[in-house]
Amino acid sequence: MNSALSAAREDNQAKLEEIAQGLRIPNYEAWFKATFGDEEGTKLAAAYAAHKDQDEESFPKLVQGMAEHEGKILAEDAREPKASFGNYCGQELLKAAKTDATFYRVSLEWVDTSGQRKWSSAGYFALVEGAYRRLTCASLAILGPIRVGGNVQSARIIKKVPPVYPEEARQAHISGTVRLHVIIAKDGTMKELELVSGHPLLAPAALDAVRQWVYQPTLLNGYPVEVDTTIDVIFALNVRPSRSP
Repeated sequence: MNSALSAAREDNQAKLEEIAQGLRIPNYEAWFKATFGDEEGTKLAAAYAAHKDQDEESFPKLVQGMAEHEGKILAEDAREPKASFGNYCGQELLKAAKTDATFYRVSLEWVDTSGQRKWSSAGYFALVEGAYRRLTCASLAILGPIRVGGNVQSARIIKKVPPVYPEEARQAHISGTVRLHVIIAKDGTMKELELVSGHPLLAPAALDAVRQWVYQPTLLNGYPVEVDTTIDVIFALNVRPSRSP
């Protein structure tokens, strides 16, 4: 990366393109299968093949943007605990790997004019046939959950099962809002649900209902991603329960 940054600062486009070409994975189909197994390796190889030209073409522009800042290059082993922040892709690569593969997250760290630390990522790198090659998470469709506000996500619901008002709560004249923290899977179904707040008599009904909800898949750069959001389920006496944004 240091040589790429130097080429960018010298406005040496030919050198940048040469470096970008050298970051391609040779014999990528065989490497992906050997590293991740036949099934997962085949899927990752297909995703890599579909975007390798685009990744190579975009690399010089990426580095040119990084070269606008004076900072230091960080190469963090995805296995190290200190690399856990923002390391979703690296963790997914490690979990899928069938070999003792090592992946490094490479980024530029600098301090802006306000004194805040900033990072610009160049992707992940793995040692393949004696040289480090570049992997981009977007191209491999390995993207972590994105945070979306509840009011935004509510417009994407396609199946909404209303909660059944618990009879015990109704008889006790208990009403209120149950707030859930949820992870919506790439296909729009519920992956994880967690109770944030709400009356104990109302919470199970809210969880049972929301577990059946389905949303339109959320796309990021054309790829389906998981969504991290909150859902409020309102229980009102003599009013059909509904969800607020």
